[in-house]
Amino acid sequence: MTVTAEPGTGAKGSAPDRSLPSADQAPAWIAPAEVAPLTIADVRRVLASFSKAIGLRPAGWALLGAVVALTVGGVVLHWVELLVAALAGFLILLVGFLFTIGKPQFGVTLTVPDRHVTVGTRTVGSLALTNEGVRRTLPSRVDLPVAADVVSMAIPSLTSKAGHAEDFVIPTHQRAVIEIGPAKSVQGDPFGLLGRETLWTGVTEVFVHPATVRLPGRQTGFLHDLEGHPSGQMTNSDMNFHALRPYVPGDDRRHVHWRSSARTGQLMVRQYEETRQSRIAIGIDLADASYASDAEFETAVSTAASFVQQAFREENPVALVTNVEAHPGLTATRLLNELSRVERLARTHVTDVVRLVRDREPAASIVILVTGSRVRTDRVRRTATLLSVDSRVIAVRIAPNHALTVDTVSNVSVLQVPKLSDLPRAVRRAAV
Repeated sequence: MTVTAEPGTGAKGSAPDRSLPSADQAPAWIAPAEVAPLTIADVRRVLASFSKAIGLRPAGWALLGAVVALTVGGVVLHWVELLVAALAGFLILLVGFLFTIGKPQFGVTLTVPDRHVTVGTRTVGSLALTNEGVRRTLPSRVDLPVAADVVSMAIPSLTSKAGHAEDFVIPTHQRAVIEIGPAKSVQGDPFGLLGRETLWTGVTEVFVHPATVRLPGRQTGFLHDLEGHPSGQMTNSDMNFHALRPYVPGDDRRHVHWRSSARTGQLMVRQYEETRQSRIAIGIDLADASYASDAEFETAVSTAASFVQQAFREENPVALVTNVEAHPGLTATRLLNELSRVERLARTHVTDVVRLVRDREPAASIVILVTGSRVRTDRVRRTATLLSVDSRVIAVRIAPNHALTVDTVSNVSVLQVPKLSDLPRAVRRAAV
């Protein structure tokens, strides 16, 4: 006998499938997500947003609290004097709100002539403001953050399309990356109770590059290697002469060696060995324990910047390496910008720089390592052994309280430099 099962039912004698709910069965209740309890930080965030929306400052909140307290005290104690004081405070707040009504229609232009300057160079920026509205504006104030300071400019009452401009001095007394902006206008009452800010510009960065000195170049045999080294491949035109060979059609007649041609009876041309430019890796030690003072560290940064400029002046491939990262030398300005940012770091040491040079710049033929006086000379030499023996290593140790010395052993030269002005002389002695 055959048993036929209807859809949705089991065979005769079998129990129904209860794993799925039926059509008329209500879905299971799911508990809602747990709501985090309200914290003091949430209350502060809400109050800060509310204060920003209405422009109420801490002094305004204090006066508002005093008005509420005086009102309650006057009603409870039936003191007319308290109610009069509360009314006076309320009127002051009301007058303050009138100063913040509306939004100014300004056109603001921030001008910085040069965003890349050398430390100590006087630099001036300009902030120009124009009334783009159709009505005369009330006197106001524009605040412009410049590094850690804020430059406040008083803006007089301006008619439609009228403008006002002021200059400001950018501090360049020390190496840094200076952030200028955003410029913001402040609408507020004379009592300082209320104020609404409007941002008009973005943030502009000004790079104050470290001081540098000009180093000896090819004319004095700088580091013996800036003109390139032989590669073993032959070429028809280069600097490293290799041999003479018979002339073949297509050779440049300027390379014909006429004396050998007259002696052999056939044209002979010069053949050269191809030379390649040196690749320079400049490593600067940022370890805080390597330097005895901030001035010593600034001298180290200026030393590295001087080598960067000399490498680009000689048109050599260069890379800048610190304890934590490596920067390819696309342009001299970009590397100097990175040197404007560097700061001393904790929990690192000079070995980290050399290891990063070895890993990121294995093809470097010249490695320049700049460190401080707290790193001993013997440790510098041990650290240099991590590099390839084919690399020429120039270690510059900034030591203000020691004499200028240059000590070369094998492929490693250790230059002990008291101050930045002594660096060209030390490099010249190392190149001898």
